[in-house]
Amino acid sequence: MVVHRDITKDDLKDYLHRPVDLFDALCIVAERATEIRDSEEKAFRESQRAVDRKGKKPIICILPKRPRDEAAPAPAPAAAARPKRRRAPLPPLSPKPKRVRRPLPPPLREKPPLPAEFYTTIKEMALAKKAVATEAKLVIQKQLTSTDLSSGHNRLSIPFNNIENDFLTEEEKQYLLGQDEKKKKLFLEVEILQPSLEVETVRFCRWDMPKENGKTSSTYAIRGKWNAIVNNNDLILGMTVQLWCFRVDRELCFALVSVPTNLAD
Repeated sequence: MVVHRDITKDDLKDYLHRPVDLFDALCIVAERATEIRDSEEKAFRESQRAVDRKGKKPIICILPKRPRDEAAPAPAPAAAARPKRRRAPLPPLSPKPKRVRRPLPPPLREKPPLPAEFYTTIKEMALAKKAVATEAKLVIQKQLTSTDLSSGHNRLSIPFNNIENDFLTEEEKQYLLGQDEKKKKLFLEVEILQPSLEVETVRFCRWDMPKENGKTSSTYAIRGKWNAIVNNNDLILGMTVQLWCFRVDRELCFALVSVPTNLAD
């Protein structure tokens, strides 16, 4: 059995003559206490071995107490051994159902004229600007595709090879080929008459897309607030629409017409 004792002045007689501050004094006391403790424990172990050999009782050895700054390390808790759980096998993945695309209705061969209510609204637009409106020209009649209705694309495409009539001036064509200071394609801000007969301002631009064979596929596009036009007029996939062009005070304008489905019968 080992009994700790307090440190006395005799244990520190070799250090009392040194001029030290409080922190150094504490360090000296801790160091001296460690030396005394190690020496006493060594003597205790030797005496214990001697007792074991002779069969005598162990000698009680008084050791210095640990200083407060030197806390004894806490024993680490023994981790309880847990049995390993076997994972249950995952069920086989079921094949994903194939997405079935609904066939689009056949495109309309007939190209109906501009409805009378659009003519009336175009005249009202011209009167509001104290100008004269030109005769409307059909630009394109097409079925709306998934890309036309995609909110991420936000545009109505007008492919060159599907355009019915030439509707741009040479100055407008050259302008749409240019770029701004940030090398972005230039566009025209134009007014478009929606199927609801409400007027909205959109961007009209040109896209040139290179193909694998080295050629270029060119298309015009209506952008800007196209998503709002789709939502406000309930445009859906496969719907046939017409895009008409007219001018009010020489300014380019468009009219978007939703062709009735009964014309397909």
